[in-house]
Amino acid sequence: MSHLDTASAAVGPITVNLTETQEAFKNPFKGFRPTRFMNDAGFSNHEYGTVFKHYIKYTDLENAATDSVQKIKDWSNTAWAGIENQNKKVIPRVFIVYPNGGEYWPAGVPHGDVTTQWTSDALKNRLTAFIQKLGQAWDNDPRVAYVELGLWGNWGEHHIWPDKLADGTDRIPLSFQTALGNAASQAFQNKKVQVRYPDTFQNFNFGFLWDSFALIDDLAGGEGIVARNVWRTQINGGEIAYDWGQKHIQPGDSPNDTLSDPVHRDYVIDWIKKTHTTSLGWVDLYDAGNAAVSQGAALMQKEFGYRFVLNQATFSGSVQPGGTMNVSFQVVNKGSAPFYYNWPVEASLLNSDRTVAWKGIFTNADIRTWMPGDGWNSSTRQYNQAPAVQQVSGAFAIPSNMPAGTYTLALSILDPYGYKPSARFANANYYTGGRTPLGKVGIGMDPANQNLGPFDQLKPDNTLSYSLTQTPYNGGYSGGGSADTQAPSVPGNLAVSGKTSNSVSLTWTASTDNVGVTGYDIYRGGIAVGSASSTAFTDTGLSPGTAYSYTVRAKDAAGNVSGASGSVSATTNASGGGGTGTAYEAEAAGNTRTGAAVVAACATCSGGSKVGYIGNNDGTLQFNGVSVQTAGTYTMTVSYLGAEARSAQIRVNGGSPATLNLPSTGSWTTVGTVQAQVQLNAGSNTIQFSNPTGWASDLDRIQINGGGGGETGTNSLLLDNFDGSPGWPGSNDLGKWSGANGFVNQAGVIESGALKLQYNNDGWLGTDITQNIGNYSKMVIRIKGLNGGEQNHVQLTIGGVTRTLAAFSGDTVTTGYKNIAIDLAASGVDRASPGQLTMTFWHGGASTVWIDEIRFE
Repeated sequence: MSHLDTASAAVGPITVNLTETQEAFKNPFKGFRPTRFMNDAGFSNHEYGTVFKHYIKYTDLENAATDSVQKIKDWSNTAWAGIENQNKKVIPRVFIVYPNGGEYWPAGVPHGDVTTQWTSDALKNRLTAFIQKLGQAWDNDPRVAYVELGLWGNWGEHHIWPDKLADGTDRIPLSFQTALGNAASQAFQNKKVQVRYPDTFQNFNFGFLWDSFALIDDLAGGEGIVARNVWRTQINGGEIAYDWGQKHIQPGDSPNDTLSDPVHRDYVIDWIKKTHTTSLGWVDLYDAGNAAVSQGAALMQKEFGYRFVLNQATFSGSVQPGGTMNVSFQVVNKGSAPFYYNWPVEASLLNSDRTVAWKGIFTNADIRTWMPGDGWNSSTRQYNQAPAVQQVSGAFAIPSNMPAGTYTLALSILDPYGYKPSARFANANYYTGGRTPLGKVGIGMDPANQNLGPFDQLKPDNTLSYSLTQTPYNGGYSGGGSADTQAPSVPGNLAVSGKTSNSVSLTWTASTDNVGVTGYDIYRGGIAVGSASSTAFTDTGLSPGTAYSYTVRAKDAAGNVSGASGSVSATTNASGGGGTGTAYEAEAAGNTRTGAAVVAACATCSGGSKVGYIGNNDGTLQFNGVSVQTAGTYTMTVSYLGAEARSAQIRVNGGSPATLNLPSTGSWTTVGTVQAQVQLNAGSNTIQFSNPTGWASDLDRIQINGGGGGETGTNSLLLDNFDGSPGWPGSNDLGKWSGANGFVNQAGVIESGALKLQYNNDGWLGTDITQNIGNYSKMVIRIKGLNGGEQNHVQLTIGGVTRTLAAFSGDTVTTGYKNIAIDLAASGVDRASPGQLTMTFWHGGASTVWIDEIRFE
């Protein structure tokens, strides 16, 4: 039975509503995660298992330091032979010591004294070199899902408990965290990396494996993962340890107990949702033949990782050969985590026997941005911040030689190794082989009918696979005819949409092609520097105050490449952010440093030096003598360096600390900037940087500019002025997360110092406040609209209150910039805990707005 209404003759655009499946089923990377132990000969079969932890002896991959990368590749090819045909992927963990299972020290590394064998420079140097080999072997191996850093300690878990090191601790030392973290960050550019403990590797953006998941005895581990808050870009997982602790309390004595008892099962699901967990082991060892257990397993499987549900789709009902087929769809992630790799979304036209007649890729779809909700509420069993509805659209050129007839339009998500359907939508409309049918399209005629059935079940489908090599996408007409030799049109309107001291952001208008554009190559000074599947790109790792020139070329699946676009030039900001305010160098003699904080040479820094080793509950840097004439809120531009995302705490005049997020600048020699608002007294002030839980970035200098974004002399707090620093999307001027998706222009673009948002009954924006704003009585949004009257199109949520902009303010948006003020107190906004400011645009409007600034006064 079809889920679509019957189409009439003379068909125009068709809109269909789709139904979520109630099935639990396999999907790549997520779900119950079986384990292959060190002496196992192969991977087990599991009703939901697609990703498998693999314990690997160090000496299986390397014994002598001179062993080659090829040895690792050869071992992998033997151990993992054929798993691509079963759509299985591996999470490798290499270990040296497996208690009660053996020790596998490589030749040349001293060992034997447990108090000292883990801390030698010989081991550190050997491990860092070995990680580079692993990267060369595995970073582009499609069989590797992601990597557990492992190596150090018992089971590679970064501890040696119950033994202790010479200093009385049992955790991986900071020097090894730094060495291994740097090596892994460099070696694995294409694979995600996980570490064991959230209180380690503080200076690195890694995911976590909670190996005592949800145990009542180790809830601090889960809370630490929640606090690290890396789930939007890094994978969290783990296993339920059934061999220690008060497991009878929670989460149960065995996998069967966990899954069959609703109290245990809901408790574990709560932690899956809170930590945005993608996969979980040990609990996979349940008895699938027990009805109560099997039912619980199905419920839990649906909560892991991503769960993409198509809500609605609109498509051209009929298309002439050589014409354009428009397809758009709405999708929501009802799971717990994102999908972490950039896999393409495909539209296809199927023959009556369900073979593919034509296919093409949505150039503006990035499934990594299809986020789940956040802020799990165990009482309501929902996320307090609901997942945003994502809108994806594409215009596809239908080949002129495609025979007239009725075809089935289907969607699929492809594994780029082989470009085969793989990650599946959670909809009742399903065809074996990984495709989700939407409706019938007539080529050269109206569709004959809209009967899509019968549909297939998802769970029994074991036909999916991937390839070991990545070849160009073979899109276009599959039914014969001449080969595609036509190049796409030249990209138009190349423009600079934003810049910082180390990056330039570009946008351009889409190219067209007789079959379909598959992407764009970006050139800096005539040299290729990257590719994009959408019409936007950010070039990073640039030098401050330097001019760069760019062009863009479009390409199609057949390898045809367009001519170069027009050239555009941009000069990056100066290292201090280009501000004109008073600058204070970090290394100045009048500043105060404590603990490990130290001055180091820095050729790219403004004064030739920087201050490092700030934080880790030890080193602090205090800028002294920060002088202003009048008391008020000022903008502080912080110039810093860091290959990893970090944070710092700021105290002004010894007051309460405020957290400043410091995104990665790309390397330890690249200067970037962020801005924060500071309340200064008239005369001399102190500003201290510290971090009680981890290392902060290295600091170059700060600059103080007058005024905080409000009227002259007004006490205000700037949330964001969308000036491109920090870069959009990413962070706001409080140094906290911000982003958007679902707009016609995707996440929006920075245009002339404002955020331009184009919307057509869709779009979501979020920017974190997450601090007490009780000193401010109103929020001011400086905004203009394309047509005026857009105040009814946008709905705001802040501090537990949701209203349209019109209802919040009673004011109107005009075609010129205007300050619209919202009385926070009168509106009942919780100013002590405002949480995240969100704006949604799926309320029946289509237009464009420019947001110049958001501040609190």
